[in-house]
Amino acid sequence: MSRFVKPALWMFGALAAGGLAFWLLLALDIPYKSTAAPETTPVTTSATTSALPEPVEQAAWVTGVRPGPDDHSAVLEVQVPNCAEAPHARVTEADNRIDAVVSYRAEQDLRCPQTPVDVPIKTTAPIGNRPVVVNGSEAWPVAAGRQQCYLVVGCNPPADHCDRAWIAQVESLAEAEHPGTTRACDQSWLIHDLQRHSGQAPNRVAYRWASYGWASFASAQGGGCAEILAAEPKFPTSLCEKLAPPG
Repeated sequence: MSRFVKPALWMFGALAAGGLAFWLLLALDIPYKSTAAPETTPVTTSATTSALPEPVEQAAWVTGVRPGPDDHSAVLEVQVPNCAEAPHARVTEADNRIDAVVSYRAEQDLRCPQTPVDVPIKTTAPIGNRPVVVNGSEAWPVAAGRQQCYLVVGCNPPADHCDRAWIAQVESLAEAEHPGTTRACDQSWLIHDLQRHSGQAPNRVAYRWASYGWASFASAQGGGCAEILAAEPKFPTSLCEKLAPPG
């Protein structure tokens, strides 16, 4: 029987030694190395579509102004792209005029067909004979219905496009501090040297006639026609070929 007792005692001793060693580890608080979980890299997904550009504020093209339902209102007739947000107007009043800024919001790169839209405005005082000046350039007398007026030449502009009144409107819109010098003019084309500020050299500007008056299309620092013809080849050379530089 002793041959069975010795192995049993040996096994018991081995278990006791193992338990003692485990107790010592706990008592001594010896750190042990654990197997760390593998690091993972977060997966990011890129956007499949780029963000659309923000709409920008743009001036509306006004084609007419008519009276509203009462003497404190008018309706601005405008053309805007049919993909734009609804146009809106900001109104300020003076004793002799009403200013309306009409604009809409749309993305710059979009090309959409124009569509007519009515934009009503309200005033604090009765409109009376005060013209409605739209977007700082065109004036419309609401009391006169669809007749168009202008900032400087008024509601009965001269038929001669080279009249001093039309030139004065050019200088007013350019915010010139001094009268300029007209170098050439016919009923369709104008060359005018603007004197915007004291001490500055005159600035030569070429204009073409438009529905609202003279519209600038080029400026020139030198004499002759080269700079003007580069912007508008149809400009008649007889009006500019002999001109000296502005000064």
